[in-house]
Amino acid sequence: MSFLAELLFEFVIQFVLEILVEIGAHTVKRDRGPIHPALAAAGCIFLGGLLGWVSYLIFPQHLISHPYARIANLAITPIAVGLALGALGAWRAKRGTELVRLDKFAYGYAFALAFALARFWPGAAS
Repeated sequence: MSFLAELLFEFVIQFVLEILVEIGAHTVKRDRGPIHPALAAAGCIFLGGLLGWVSYLIFPQHLISHPYARIANLAITPIAVGLALGALGAWRAKRGTELVRLDKFAYGYAFALAFALARFWPGAAS
């Protein structure tokens, strides 16, 4: 698979999982008050890492074949996912929909980076 196709595939997987988590966050948001930003960031990092680890258990082979492309994935994909979720959050804000933390770039980036690191780390030497 080409480098760009591999990156796009990784982006789509992370984005879809993050959208599912965001949908869950919107559901839970209705039932409780605000959470401290540091605790919310830690939760995003934990959940992203956990889902990345689970995805590695399901798909133990790397989705990106070249080792340098895996490193590029750590830089590019979290930024792209964070920007996409930030854009989704801006769209929701224009519509007057209540936002959750994942609707902001920083939280989406933290989630996606933890996800990418969890997939990268176990096979970094291979």
